[in-house]
Amino acid sequence: MQAQVDKYLAKLIRHGLVAGEADAALFGLDDEISTNRDSVPDEAADLFSLLSINSLLIARPEPTLWSIIGMLADENPGPIRPRDCESLTFIHDIPVVPSLEPGPVARALSRRKGCIVRDTGIVTTGTVSLEQAFISMSSICFATFVKLFTDALNALAGHGGGAPFDPAKRAACREILRNAAPRPFVEPPPRRLPAATEDEAVRAMDEAGKSVVEAGLVDSFFGNISCRDAGVVYISQTGSSLDELPGYIDRVFMDGSSTCEITSSSELMAHIRTYELTGDDAIVHGHPRFSVIMSMLGEPLEFGRTRFIGDVPVVAGEVGAGSRGLLHTLPPAMEEHHCAIVAGHGTFTSCTGSFGPALNRISAIELMCYRACRDMLETGEIG
Repeated sequence: MQAQVDKYLAKLIRHGLVAGEADAALFGLDDEISTNRDSVPDEAADLFSLLSINSLLIARPEPTLWSIIGMLADENPGPIRPRDCESLTFIHDIPVVPSLEPGPVARALSRRKGCIVRDTGIVTTGTVSLEQAFISMSSICFATFVKLFTDALNALAGHGGGAPFDPAKRAACREILRNAAPRPFVEPPPRRLPAATEDEAVRAMDEAGKSVVEAGLVDSFFGNISCRDAGVVYISQTGSSLDELPGYIDRVFMDGSSTCEITSSSELMAHIRTYELTGDDAIVHGHPRFSVIMSMLGEPLEFGRTRFIGDVPVVAGEVGAGSRGLLHTLPPAMEEHHCAIVAGHGTFTSCTGSFGPALNRISAIELMCYRACRDMLETGEIG
């Protein structure tokens, strides 16, 4: 368990969720409680007693994220309700409690994966491993960031029937944006696709997945990646982390003769249909924050309709292959543009030859969306 504590403390720092080791306390229960702290405080011990958990994370996000959370907590008398599709599905809403008093915190955590404690930070739990607590922490940070800017832009545009436009909030958002520009993107070594062997395909996917995470183009365990070799698709498994892909990649036959669909990404069929229409060899799907924010500007996009951010199509669709699944809307957009944003969900890019062009495009789309968001808040005009 101590190895998990050390691993996820390092990931919190590497992903930019906390400023340093002192800002996060991790606890994992095996025969005894392991932690990165000198001792286990009473509040943490009480939460283990009150809840059926084996992992606990108490962390103050880095200053920009913490200021966002503080603004939302001040605006919302009850729980904070995310706007993006993944957060609504995974964490539903985010309770806010005033202090780290174990009783109220335990009541919040008995019905949700995490909560915000006003004088402390974010508290999340796991029933199996610290990975669950880390995922919930990352998800809350993503959800609150996206909500703040989505609400601000839509208020500026007069959409959604929410709170009226607040000049003070606009000024605060402009200040936050100065510290929230997309990270520089470093492309991994080029590896030719289709790969000659399965090991080479996995190696190419692993390097591409790490690049997506290191560039901040995906949070939590969201996003997926795949490549194609003739009639076979290699795709990340559902719930896998893109920076830890070896051992979590399925080999799926495009003709439906494989049983790996059980563990593969829920967007497998959209990947397969995209390959059929485009003839491409690689697909990258991330959840870049500003791309998701800009995709939710304006009235909700109707299923079957398309709008554009620059030259990038935005489509609607639900996860899976149901009647309103993105299987029906994403691949046609990809056929023409080799990229698309699913509204409230995330960005897909595809290419041939290597992962490089798809990775560069998803990074470029995020930078374009960041600049659009920044310009709207600077000028007060919706483009």
